[in-house]
Amino acid sequence: MEPIQELQTMLTAISHVHREIPRLQADGQFGENTLEAVMIFQRQADLPVTGEVDQVTWDAIVQTHKDVQRHLAPPRSVSLLPHHGSDILPGQFTPLLYPVQGMFLALAQVFAPVRAGSVSGHLDEDTAYNLRWLQNKGQREETGMLDKDTWEDLSRLYETFITRHPDNQP
Repeated sequence: MEPIQELQTMLTAISHVHREIPRLQADGQFGENTLEAVMIFQRQADLPVTGEVDQVTWDAIVQTHKDVQRHLAPPRSVSLLPHHGSDILPGQFTPLLYPVQGMFLALAQVFAPVRAGSVSGHLDEDTAYNLRWLQNKGQREETGMLDKDTWEDLSRLYETFITRHPDNQP
């Protein structure tokens, strides 16, 4: 990417958080809109308002762009199952089940067959029942254990009906 296009791309990303900065087309031309965006950025960053992108301005734009990217990025996802691929079997205890059981608690408000069991860390009968229900819906073998495929199904269901549902937003 050419330097002016890179500048325009960063300023456009910054404008999603700092709305005073106009959104630019990354056309590679340092025109009036780019000049205006640079000057507004300089004013907001307490830099001399020259419209020129010297090293200090460039460094400030790069740093602000990094900060904005972190701000705009989706929350970090977490891997629940151990990387070595171990399934969690009925009767086992592991703290990894706390979020799973919490997800089932929330889903019990949406799906009548899902049991609102306890969040104990034990793959107890309610959790095994919920896992079997989910495995049945996914047309998988109903083992009642938490494996990678069942986790994927649970995650997708939770995101669809809990995370992305407007009634669940603060």
